[in-house]
Amino acid sequence: MNFLNLGLLAGALAFVVPLAIHLLFRSRYRSMDWGAMFLLQDVVAKNRRRMQWHQWILLALRCAIPILLALAMARPLLSSARALPGSEPLTLILCVDDSRSMQAAGRHDRVRKAATGLIENLSRGDEVIVIRASQLTAAFQRSAPRDALVGLSELPFDGPPSDYVQALDTCLDACKEASHPNRRIVLCGDFQSNCLAAGNQWIDAVEDARVQLDRMTPPPRVDFLNVAQADAMLDNLVVESLDANAPAVLKDRLVNFTAKIRNDSDRSVSRLTGRWFYDGQTVQTATLDIAPRSSSTLSFTHTPETGGDHSLAFAVEHTDAIAADNRRRLAIHVLPQIRVWLVDGNPSNEPLQSETDFLRLALSPFAFASVNESARADQNARSDLVSSRVFSGSRWSPELATQMDTAERPDVIIFANVKQIDSRDDSDNKLLEQFLAHNGKLVFFDGDQVAADQWNNVPWLPAKLDRLITASDVEAVLESENSVTTEEQDRLGFTIQPPRGRQSVWGSLQEAGDGIWEEVRVGRYRRLLIEDSATESTQVLLRTSDQAVLAVRRSNVIQFAIGCDTEWSTLPLRAVYLPMMQQLILDLVGSQESMNVVAGQPMLVPGPTASWTVTSPDGSSSELQFPLDPAPENDAPNISSGVFSDTQIAGIYRFRPKAPTTESSDGPATTLLRVAEIPAFESDLRTLEPSQIETFADRLQARLFDTPEDVVEATATDRFGQEIWRPLMFLVLLVLIAELLWQQFAGRPKSAATAWNAPAASAGSHR
Repeated sequence: MNFLNLGLLAGALAFVVPLAIHLLFRSRYRSMDWGAMFLLQDVVAKNRRRMQWHQWILLALRCAIPILLALAMARPLLSSARALPGSEPLTLILCVDDSRSMQAAGRHDRVRKAATGLIENLSRGDEVIVIRASQLTAAFQRSAPRDALVGLSELPFDGPPSDYVQALDTCLDACKEASHPNRRIVLCGDFQSNCLAAGNQWIDAVEDARVQLDRMTPPPRVDFLNVAQADAMLDNLVVESLDANAPAVLKDRLVNFTAKIRNDSDRSVSRLTGRWFYDGQTVQTATLDIAPRSSSTLSFTHTPETGGDHSLAFAVEHTDAIAADNRRRLAIHVLPQIRVWLVDGNPSNEPLQSETDFLRLALSPFAFASVNESARADQNARSDLVSSRVFSGSRWSPELATQMDTAERPDVIIFANVKQIDSRDDSDNKLLEQFLAHNGKLVFFDGDQVAADQWNNVPWLPAKLDRLITASDVEAVLESENSVTTEEQDRLGFTIQPPRGRQSVWGSLQEAGDGIWEEVRVGRYRRLLIEDSATESTQVLLRTSDQAVLAVRRSNVIQFAIGCDTEWSTLPLRAVYLPMMQQLILDLVGSQESMNVVAGQPMLVPGPTASWTVTSPDGSSSELQFPLDPAPENDAPNISSGVFSDTQIAGIYRFRPKAPTTESSDGPATTLLRVAEIPAFESDLRTLEPSQIETFADRLQARLFDTPEDVVEATATDRFGQEIWRPLMFLVLLVLIAELLWQQFAGRPKSAATAWNAPAASAGSHR
């Protein structure tokens, strides 16, 4: 038998107190003879023996009370094969699901209670590695039990959805970093329906984890605590999404925002108050009713008066299971006007003969209006969303180098049938990479002058340029050498497959129907080869009817397999061309994806400034420095977008430049805004099916617990043995009661009648 509090066994010596009292104050008898004494000798002898037994039993009960109490306080363990605490140090790897759903129904309090119990059972020589499910890539921090308790008390439960398979893999990596061979993994969470991959894809990963556990010596013990097992159906309301119904937000132009609110309860919500916030100020309130298990939308129209970064938020006033998901935020960048540079590879002085003439008309149609009427010109100037400049040859590169760090830097550069960029010391390519690092956008149009081999050396193009494909390569439409009429020529060539909403960039064109694409004919295109490693990051925007790729996008670059004039297709002549190109440029420039990320994902911070002061949603500040690494060839700065990774807290992040920056058309450059949000499906408070949870535990040979008390008691028993202090305390109580009853009833003397009749009967029998 072992004891957790061995020093308290000294309390058992307290049994000498009742023993000393008994010895010091026991009755001292004096013998006195008197005439009738002989008649009571038998009675006295019997009573004396009975009283002696009574006193000895009473003394034993009184001595047992302090002994049993000391044993109970020493916390004895029935496991003699196990060592005492501290002689076999333990590494406790505590993985905590700190996702937002843990706020519901006090789940995070149960996790804290379990963690506190587990850590308090550790000794000084043990160590704790706390792993947050929202920070699986963070470095492991070993800490003493007392320090781990402090960190857990400050742990916020407002992270993104957790992946328990990835969390388990991280725990296995932590086992390899543990200081002690004895390791225990305890995963505490609510086992939401999104914590495992859909279907049974996670089973193979769990089997691999089981193999890794078996290879460790000794193998770590794995326990799961499901803190949502006892929860009933929870009522919750969540702001599911917040979107701008425009590809780009422009200054002094009306833009519509939409918020979607979901009711995840079986009760309807009436007279719910919703508030719109612009830059933190309330700008509009509304009321709405939502039926059970349904959604509702609210719209908000606003005209931005200033450019730059701004924040929009929508919140509902409602008390439910998770208060944090009643608000959603959106960061937007307001542009004064989109600046586009057109690099023409085939300029001409004849109308509509230059490579970029049709493209310029499509992007800035009002710029070609009559200037005789000043009022008309002013109105049209305000109507153009895009201002364009045309460059020929290599004039664009020195101009871009001059404007790179100024407010006149273009938002988009379009290369139209350009043979190649300057290959001398690769300066133009580096200039474009620097432009992309400043959040610039590039569009590439093919043409008959393009040198495919030269452009294939450019790293930022989404696809490699292959051979040219004509209509006769796939359609045997010309069976003879006879001439083809103009009407027949219009029917030749490839058709474009209508996008039909498969790509969000063409969303505004869906109302016009598929007919706007049917009139387009492509007579020639360049075959584009997308590398296998870039398939996931490359998005196909347009295809021909036989699935050949016509336009692709990767990050801030769009590449076309056709030209932007009428030599390779009839697209510039069709009505779809103008809305298509404007929609494409607006979506490319106005994309808010880099400004709005999922909590835990990195944020991109472009621009010439390399040093920033970052203010997080919780008010804390940190310094962010992006080093400018010299390129190995010519020691020129290789500027790339800065990455900020500490985004686990949901809310608005403000990036303030530490060094003076350039001034924009609206005044000095101000703080950059980025928003990290929790996906709405994290608020769907549905747990995994019990069979899935049991399968997850069984595959790992792990134990599954439902309450903090169970997991704490089980882990303590596994390590030290079975504690028996509770039965001992119950035995102390029984001894106290027995001592009281024995003293009151067992030691009571016999009645006088009994005492006198006994010798009389004895005398009678003697005669």
